[in-house]
Amino acid sequence: MARAVVRELNEDRDAFFGLTFPIRIGTDNNFIRSQTLREQASSNIKNLLLTNKGERVGQPEFGSDLPSILFEPFDDNIGDRIEEAIHEALERWLPYVEAQNIVTMVDETNPNNVIVSLEFRVTIDDPDAIENITFNFNTGA
Repeated sequence: MARAVVRELNEDRDAFFGLTFPIRIGTDNNFIRSQTLREQASSNIKNLLLTNKGERVGQPEFGSDLPSILFEPFDDNIGDRIEEAIHEALERWLPYVEAQNIVTMVDETNPNNVIVSLEFRVTIDDPDAIENITFNFNTGA
């Protein structure tokens, strides 16, 4: 999709790119939809990274290793493994999204809480615009 077309769709208040994630019902009793490509990319990233490989019917390779990594015993390489899983999933399934910075933090007061912050850009939209998603995982029982 050319940047001019994306820009035109982003500005059209009657055009939508898809459903947001998590799926919710809006005040008009319709599913809430994304009106910009960056908003849809954010939903697509959440859907991709929170899906275990093998979980999606008909596409067993869709998803990431992130959920399984978070429930393995932690070691000094947890940040590297999380970063690798995110890069691998994005490169395969969302090639128009480029991860800029991935930071993994384990909450010192509660080591069962893992925070993953992902800065990304959508290369076919405004490649200079950086977006951020933060995932909070509670890996405790």
